[in-house]
Amino acid sequence: MSKSYENLPGAAGKARFFRPVRYEASEIFSGNAPRLIFEDEVFDLENISLRGAGAIARKRGEDGVAPGAKGVLRLTQNGRELFLGAARKARSAYGSGGISAGFELEANSFDLDWLIRENASVLAREAGRAEPAIEPDIAYKSFCADAVSFVGGYLLRIQKYVAPIEGKIDDEERGEIARDLASSAETGWLDLIQRGNELTGAIHEDKQQRIGYKSYTERTVSQMLLNGPGWARCYYKPAGYPGDYKIMNYGYEQRPEGDTVAQKFLHLLGMSASRAIITRMEMVASLVADYANARRGDKDCEFTITSVGSGPAREIEDILDETPEHVRWRINLVDQEPDALNYAFDRVAMMKNRDRLNVTGLNISFREMLRPSGDNAVFVNNDVIYSSGFVDYLNPLLAQRFVKRLYDFVRPGGQVIIGNVNNLATGMLWPLEYITDWSLYFRNEDEMRAMAREIPGAKVSVVSDPMQAVFFLVVEKPA
Repeated sequence: MSKSYENLPGAAGKARFFRPVRYEASEIFSGNAPRLIFEDEVFDLENISLRGAGAIARKRGEDGVAPGAKGVLRLTQNGRELFLGAARKARSAYGSGGISAGFELEANSFDLDWLIRENASVLAREAGRAEPAIEPDIAYKSFCADAVSFVGGYLLRIQKYVAPIEGKIDDEERGEIARDLASSAETGWLDLIQRGNELTGAIHEDKQQRIGYKSYTERTVSQMLLNGPGWARCYYKPAGYPGDYKIMNYGYEQRPEGDTVAQKFLHLLGMSASRAIITRMEMVASLVADYANARRGDKDCEFTITSVGSGPAREIEDILDETPEHVRWRINLVDQEPDALNYAFDRVAMMKNRDRLNVTGLNISFREMLRPSGDNAVFVNNDVIYSSGFVDYLNPLLAQRFVKRLYDFVRPGGQVIIGNVNNLATGMLWPLEYITDWSLYFRNEDEMRAMAREIPGAKVSVVSDPMQAVFFLVVEKPA
């Protein structure tokens, strides 16, 4: 039944003071936002609305223009001026990354649609005039040609034999044809991935070579694959960052996605390389279940665990399956993506053994976990805290801080379990970093152990998933 106007609710508290929607600059400007210049100060644009913008200056120890000051605000991209207008510096504060500032336009507004189009146009024109990257050696170029030829051979087969009759078959039949083709291609494709891992692994630590090899791969192999939905989502990152829960679910479900046989085939080809997502999930579930089974006894008991960067939290079902019915679980799911938590809670609600679960969700940024906060009380005295896909994004020093922080949260006898993609030829370096521009820290065993270097007295071990694609650091606190 519709409501009368007098019964329609408004906002409460501070939300009553309306503000135009703010957009993350990295998302709407495709990861390459314009610079913001206010008088003589240069900032990186962080967010923007019709009437204002937030930005950060990567510097310290300089006061700059005081809050409240009025001046000229400009947005520029590669030296091209996109906007000029009068503005006021509304706020300024020092933070860990530099000086954060907010600006309000005085008279006019940002035309966001025009800015997005013009920014993209400038970037496209400038790309052709950019300094050339270091070219890969002939061995890598030959390898990329082999990869393109391999995939192209299957696409040609689809074009010749399937495309003429594709309009006469339904979506299920298209999926079956795509599955058959992907199954036929799998062995050869996985061999190519291993070769790609070996070739890129040899140069990966050299930043200039890495840039050159990535650029060449994107111009050749990536363009062949981006018609597949999984490849496209990884490459274009519509959520604003890689590894969102939908990408994870692609890997878990291994279903043909797309409208045509060619799209479904390309998608499944990508999924054959992502099965480490499944073995990683199964491995972390097994490690958590092993912990509980070693300590459960024969009576009813409950364990408290926390998943940091939980995503869709598919491992919960395996944890339940691998532990007896008298074991109950108090589970905290922590993720910055609300949709991921919604998905996880919907899935938990459908589980047959959900009466053994007490699940809490916490939608916070991972950096907040490093700060003392009342919100962090949910992590105290955990039996196990695990993170199977987050530390991959942290540099060595921040990873050490993060692992130490999690270790402080677990109870005596508890464990911290950290999963991280490895740098072995059996891993995913080439398809992730070079084909889809999914940048991670691909760590070796010594680098895994280094994350626990600042934790004296802990029992530290490193184990691998069955595919030899992911390492797990297990840090146990003395009882």
